[in-house]
Amino acid sequence: MIIISIFCGLVLATAATPELKVLVFTKTVGFYHASKPNAIKAFYEIGHDHNWQITFTEDSTLFTGKELSKYNVVVFLLTTGNNLLSDELKLAFQKYIEGGGGFVGVHTATDTEYKWPWYEKLVGAHFLGHPPVHTGKLIIENKNHLATQCFGTDTLVWKDEFYSFDRNPRKNSNLNILVSIDEKSYNIDENIWFKNVNIVMGDHPLVWCQKIGLGRSFQTALGHTPELYDNDMFRKHLIGAVLWAAGEDK
Repeated sequence: MIIISIFCGLVLATAATPELKVLVFTKTVGFYHASKPNAIKAFYEIGHDHNWQITFTEDSTLFTGKELSKYNVVVFLLTTGNNLLSDELKLAFQKYIEGGGGFVGVHTATDTEYKWPWYEKLVGAHFLGHPPVHTGKLIIENKNHLATQCFGTDTLVWKDEFYSFDRNPRKNSNLNILVSIDEKSYNIDENIWFKNVNIVMGDHPLVWCQKIGLGRSFQTALGHTPELYDNDMFRKHLIGAVLWAAGEDK
């Protein structure tokens, strides 16, 4: 069944080009974000405004080769937990991406599928912990990417839940780091939930992308609070991520 929150497997149409087909996967086995309805609403409105056909689903059985071939991009939107897909469907998804499909992971996509080595490669790193929501200084390392042109500056004050990861994505030569955060600009030491975890990274990337086989993967750690999904700049960030994953920068 393709039903999520107040929206049902919708085909959205109007306005501009390109006409993309996007599968937005929102299944949560672990932590459930209160911003999920806002996030779905944001993608609904983005699809409407940009003439994208969007299917919202928590139904992992759509991850067959036949079904995935219908889409330009798959978005993991605030997904959490392990074993969201069966082994057979994991293989189909891997073939889809490596054969030329696009992937966009939003916020908790790195808090998903810890036991799946290929997925770990897809998202680039796994979630480790975070302090409470803070205001910090983002460093826009690549202002020319489709997903960062919206920021229009070298640094940006941003309020969000800033994730730390189990490795530094910059050390992976396959990853193109787009945005990082200045750890001195917020209280990263306010580690009230992950007492036995060192969440200080020093060099701290938050947004990156890569090519995997013939496909593309984009990961943004931004997007925790509900109000962000009504923020025009953040919506443009998500639009650029989907366009890049679909190969629209060529």
